[in-house]
Amino acid sequence: MEPTNRLRLAALQAQQLINLHSQKSSLVRLAVCLHRGRKQLKNQIKLSLRALTHKAVVSPRLRVLVHVRGGIGDVCMTRVFLKALRAQLPQAEIYLCYDSQSVVEALFQDGAYINGFQNRKYLPQDFDLIISGCHVFIYQYVNRARVEQLAPGFIPVLEKGLKMRDICRVFAENTPYLDGYWANATVEYGSSRVANLGLSTGLVVGQNDRAEIALAPERKRELLSALGLADKKYITIHDGINTNTDTSHGHPTRCWPQTRWREFAALFKQAHPDILLVQLGGSKSQAFDFADVCLVGKTAVKDLPYVLDGALAHVDGESGMVHLANLTRTRCVVLFGPSSAEYLGYAQNVNITSPKCQNCMNILEDWMTRCALNYAENERCLAAITAPVVLDGVNKILGGK
Repeated sequence: MEPTNRLRLAALQAQQLINLHSQKSSLVRLAVCLHRGRKQLKNQIKLSLRALTHKAVVSPRLRVLVHVRGGIGDVCMTRVFLKALRAQLPQAEIYLCYDSQSVVEALFQDGAYINGFQNRKYLPQDFDLIISGCHVFIYQYVNRARVEQLAPGFIPVLEKGLKMRDICRVFAENTPYLDGYWANATVEYGSSRVANLGLSTGLVVGQNDRAEIALAPERKRELLSALGLADKKYITIHDGINTNTDTSHGHPTRCWPQTRWREFAALFKQAHPDILLVQLGGSKSQAFDFADVCLVGKTAVKDLPYVLDGALAHVDGESGMVHLANLTRTRCVVLFGPSSAEYLGYAQNVNITSPKCQNCMNILEDWMTRCALNYAENERCLAAITAPVVLDGVNKILGGK
C-alpha cells in the first residue's frame, strides 16, 4: 500500500470513531455542534473587536506566522521546523506565537530563523500565511495572491501542504484526544514527531535534523562559573516533571520513580567519582538529596541551554528538557514508557523503552498522571527500567568523551 493511502485510511478510521460516539445520542451530536459553533462565534467576536482598534500591517515582504501550542518541548521541535521554513522563505518576515514570550526568547536567543515574537492578539489578515498546531501543523490562513506575488517558488510546497491538510484535519481538530492515534498512524506511515511538522505542511523536515542554538561562549563561561560548574565534569539529570505537569494525582507516569534515581546515583558515583550529578528542574520538581549540585528552581529558561550544553550527558524521562537538550551538543539517555521512542526519540540519544508496557500516550485524557492499566507507582512501565540499564546507557555516551 502507498504510504499516503495508509495515512488517509487512518484519518478515515479516526473520523469513524468520532462518528460512532456521536451516533450514540442525538444529544451528543447536538452538544458537539453547539460546542464547535460557540467556539467559532467566540473567535469571530474576538477578531471583530480587535479589528475596531487595530492598525493594519503593511509590508513589502511576505509575512508568516507560526502559532505553536503545547509545552516547551513542542516549541523546541518547532525550531527545527522553522529552520526548514526559513530555508524556503529566506526573505519573509516570520513570527512565532506561543503562550510564553520568555520561552520563545530563550529558544531563539541567537536570533535565528524568526523575526520576532507575536502574542495571541493578532488578526489573520495581518499575515499572508498562518501555520498552527502542535502535533499536527496545518495552514490556517493563506493569502494566495500575496504568496504567488512575493514567493512563487513556495507554491509547490504550499500545494502539497494543502493536500495533506485535507487528510490531517481530523487529527488537528481533535487534539489532544487523537494525538496518540496520530502518532501511531504516522510511525506506521514512516514518519515521526518532528518530521510530521513537515509532513502536514509540505516541507522536508527530518526527525534528526539539527537546529542547535548558537550559544555565546562568554555567557556560557560566566554562567557556569556562577553556578560553580566552570571547568567541572558533570552530567545533568531531570525527573521529567515540567512546570505544567499535574502532580496532584501522584507521581506522573512519564517520570522514573525516585527509588530508581537513588539507585542510579549510587551506581554512577561508584563508577564515575570524578563526575558531578547536577539536577535540573522547575518549581514542581522534587530536589534529590543525592545530587551533587541541585539547580531545581534556580535557573531561568534562557540559561538552561548553557547548562545542558556543558554536560557530558543528560538523563531524563521523555520531557521538554530532552527536546531542549536536542538544541545543544549534549546527548541524552531517555526513558520511554507512556510515550513512544519510535515517535519521539532522536537517533543521537540512547533511548530506553520499558520492557513491561509502553505507548499508551493519549489513550486516556489524563494519561500523564494516571496509569491506563491502574498499576501502582512501583509497578508501572518506567519502574521496570532498572538503574544498571540506565548506567549502561550513560556509559555508552561517556565512552566517546
